[in-house]
Amino acid sequence: MDQLDALSLAVQREKEARRFYGDAAKKATNEASKNMFSWLASEEEGHIKILEKQFDRVKGEGKWLTEEGWCSYGDISHPIECTEFPSLSEAKYSIDENAPELEILKKAIEDEKEAVTYYADLAKNTTDPNGKEMLQKLSKVEQGHLDLLEEEHDWISKSKAMFTIHRFSLPAR
Repeated sequence: MDQLDALSLAVQREKEARRFYGDAAKKATNEASKNMFSWLASEEEGHIKILEKQFDRVKGEGKWLTEEGWCSYGDISHPIECTEFPSLSEAKYSIDENAPELEILKKAIEDEKEAVTYYADLAKNTTDPNGKEMLQKLSKVEQGHLDLLEEEHDWISKSKAMFTIHRFSLPAR
C-alpha cells in the first residue's frame, strides 16, 4: 500500500471512530460516559483534520508536513497517562448492568488496538522523518485511548462505577 492509500484509509478509519464515539455518547447512560465518548469523538475529529492535510500535502508535493505544519491544522493531544486516572474512591457514576457502556467499551478497545498497530506499522514503513514522527505520535495517542478504555472497562466490570478525568470536561477543539 502506498502512502496516499495508507493516509486515505487512515482518514476513513478516523471518521468511523468519530461516528462510533458520537453514537456512543448518545447511547451513554450517565454524564461521565457521555463526556468520555464525546471527548474521544473530538479527538478523532482532530486526527481527521491533520490526516486530510497530510494527504493533500503528500499528494501535491510528495512530502509530509512538519510538526509545526500539522499542528497548525489541529493538535494531536498528548497521550493519556495512567497517572491521570483517579482512585477507585473517586468513581462517582454508577452503571446499571444492562447499560450499553460495557459493550461499547469492548468494541472501542478492539478498534483502538487496531489503530495503535496501524499507525505504528505505517510509521515503520514511512521513510519521510516528518511522516514517521506524526504517525508515531498518533500511535501513542491511540495507545493512550486504549489504556483509558481498558481501565474504564476494568473499573465498570469490578465496581459497577465509572470514572472521569479532567480532560473530558475540556471544551472540544
